[in-house]
Amino acid sequence: MKYFLFSLLFIVSPLTHAQALCPMTSAEAQQSCLDEKLQSAIDHMVSDLTIIKRRHADNKALLKSLELSQQTWDAYRKTQCLNVYQTWQKHQNQTAMTASCAIELTRQRHQFLQNYYLK
Repeated sequence: MKYFLFSLLFIVSPLTHAQALCPMTSAEAQQSCLDEKLQSAIDHMVSDLTIIKRRHADNKALLKSLELSQQTWDAYRKTQCLNVYQTWQKHQNQTAMTASCAIELTRQRHQFLQNYYLK
């Protein structure tokens, strides 16, 4: 019984997160909101990368390493969110969960770039 309740937390928690991001009642409105939030997260991350590249324009090794780390992170994000997509395959909230995954990971990347390169 404890195992069931514990595993239920993992199912409800991400869904609650997706609904908290965009608490719309219609699927279309929610998807539009999630798309906007994802684009905003991407824009912040890209802005960070642009600032980092300008700030370190003379350090080719760092720029090459940063590019490689960004490609690696992007592959990780795609794989992780594909797993979310497959996990929620037969659920009506599949698209919202996948978008929520991409938003969360992109926000985490933005925060990482802020903390380690821009402070």
